[in-house]
Amino acid sequence: MSLFSKLLGVLRGGSRPAEDAGRNAFWIYVRCDACGESIRVRVNREHDLSAEFDEGSDAPASFHVHKEIVGQNCFRRIQVDMTFDQQRRVTDQQIRGGTFLTSEAYVAAVAGQGAEKPESPAPPSASA
Repeated sequence: MSLFSKLLGVLRGGSRPAEDAGRNAFWIYVRCDACGESIRVRVNREHDLSAEFDEGSDAPASFHVHKEIVGQNCFRRIQVDMTFDQQRRVTDQQIRGGTFLTSEAYVAAVAGQGAEKPESPAPPSASA
């Protein structure tokens, strides 16, 4: 594969499968309490986390991320707060306006949402 082809793939977003969040990232899965929509959000450990410092220390004691999520089905916000240790591993997570899902529950819910979508109307038949 040529350099140009690789660059074009990266620009198009085709550098990694949709399920793969990347080396320094992970997915969180939530369900909106208002409409029931299942939503997947990417958290990047390098860029999304804010460092929390202890008084008098130059090294981060922990990290924090706050995400406000709005789905496609309704306008209500889902607020997610997560705390991480010094190695950027999740130590606490809280959610308002939604429920955390496992990746398996998210996949099942999305598959179920797709099956519930109404079919497109049949084209009008030509009458003679």
